Amino acid sequence: MIFKYDVLSEVIKNDKTIKINDNSYIKKIAGLNGIEYVVRDSNRHDYYVFLSVNADEGVVVNTDNHTELGFELLRTPKKDFFLGINTNINFVDYYDGPGTQTDFPDVIENEDLEKVYDKYRGASDEELKASKLYQQVNTCVSTYLRVQPELEEKLNLSIIRLALLSHAQKERAVA
Repeated sequence: MIFKYDVLSEVIKNDKTIKINDNSYIKKIAGLNGIEYVVRDSNRHDYYVFLSVNADEGVVVNTDNHTELGFELLRTPKKDFFLGINTNINFVDYYDGPGTQTDFPDVIENEDLEKVYDKYRGASDEELKASKLYQQVNTCVSTYLRVQPELEEKLNLSIIRLALLSHAQKERAVA
C-alpha cells in the first residue's frame, strides 16, 4: 500500500486512523505534526514528523522505537514523499524524492535519555528549550543543517519529543 504525503497530512489534520490490517495502523502523533505507523504484536512504532520549509518543500523527521538507528532528516518536495507498506510482513519504507538526507544516529543517546526521561516527558517547549538536552540536539542540527532559526527550533523540539515518545513506547514493551 502506498500513502502519499497528501493522505498522511489528512490523517494529521483530521486526527483519523488508517487501519492497514488487524495488526497495524497509521495514526496522528499527539502534539506533533506527524504520523506513527504501529504494528501491535511487536510493539513496533515508526514515526514521521512533517515540518514545512515553504509551500512545496518540507523536512521529514523519522525515527522508530525498534532499530536504535537514531534519526533521519529528509528535506524533500512534499508531493514526492510517500510511505510504502508491505501489508504481508508489516514492513514500512518511504520514498522522499530528490532532496537531502541527514542521519543523526547518536544525537540523543539512550543512556542520556534514560537519565532525563522523567524530568522532560511532560515538559513544555519553553522548559525543553532551557535544557541541556535541547542544547545538545541544537548543536547537531545547527552544525549539519542550514535552515531558518524558526525551523531549526521546530526540528530540535520534534527530535526531543520523538525521542521521549520512542523511549516511553520501548519501555512499555519491556514492562
